[in-house]
Amino acid sequence: MSTKPHIGVAFSGGVDSAVCVKLLQNEGYLVSAWHMLTCHSAPSPTTLALADALNVPLHIVDLRAEFEHEVVAPFFRDYAEGRTPNPCLRCNARLKFGRLHEAINGPMATGHYVRIACFPGTQTLTLQCGADPAKDQSYFLYALPRAALTSLRFPLGALTRADVVNYARQWQLPIPEEKLTSGSQDICFLPDGDYRPELCKRHPETARPGNVLDMNGNIIGRHNGLSTVTRGQRKGLGIATGGRAFAVAFDHARNTLTLGPKEALAVSQFFISQINWFVEPAFPLQCEAVTRYHHRPVHCTVWADGRIVPEQPLTLVTPGQACVLYQEGYVLGGGLIHALS
Repeated sequence: MSTKPHIGVAFSGGVDSAVCVKLLQNEGYLVSAWHMLTCHSAPSPTTLALADALNVPLHIVDLRAEFEHEVVAPFFRDYAEGRTPNPCLRCNARLKFGRLHEAINGPMATGHYVRIACFPGTQTLTLQCGADPAKDQSYFLYALPRAALTSLRFPLGALTRADVVNYARQWQLPIPEEKLTSGSQDICFLPDGDYRPELCKRHPETARPGNVLDMNGNIIGRHNGLSTVTRGQRKGLGIATGGRAFAVAFDHARNTLTLGPKEALAVSQFFISQINWFVEPAFPLQCEAVTRYHHRPVHCTVWADGRIVPEQPLTLVTPGQACVLYQEGYVLGGGLIHALS
């Protein structure tokens, strides 16, 4: 009977999860690969070839129904209700680190660029930004159950993307060159990146034309449906205003869109809900907030009611996106933006 420790790896069939497997094998782990079916009826040939090359058993977990219910349908519902969702947040929290972790029923590793560490001065486990700033994925994982951290591993957290690609080449893993050098992929269930046709099918009310207003409430044109516009959008509005105009407000009851200057997007405070804390806060909390993936952290004050007051007004704050809170590169927690003021 093997005395090697067992670990299951969330195995997408990409370079990150493949190198994750190999690194753990080199550490002496007995590794199994676990592949989530979400959009397709079977793993890709590359996924099968990689599992074979790495000599790991490949377990298929069919989560297509859960993916539709937990990720896809809420994604379109959020858009229909005026929010701008990030489906990866729900998929990670509910499926990858939820249902898949349950199926593995033991320690689990993934190819995310993030680290697990104790918050300075405490014994409290939390997430720490990955060593590669260009690939750090802590923003996407703020909603993980805190209790899960004790059974998770992130072998790529201390590596750069270049390190990972070099390992894949050194180990001659059967990964097409274009996958080694490509950047992040589009939303997996929207291969062409355009959510609008499916949104209009699922929620036809979002395709109703309506009036476009200026900041004074004057009608300056027509839109083809609020589903065609997101907050802060400037290009593709089809309205000549004589200056740079942005989508600043939506009134779904009246089906109107308001355009205005960039400064009209600025918010002096906003609220988050569905908050997940890794580190128990003391309010008022002074920390840094990130309101979009890879955006610059801004200093802010957080209050017990979920109110976030940034040091200076912010323009890139959108309901439905996540606001993740940090101190010195450690994740304190985060939540979903749901109200602006």
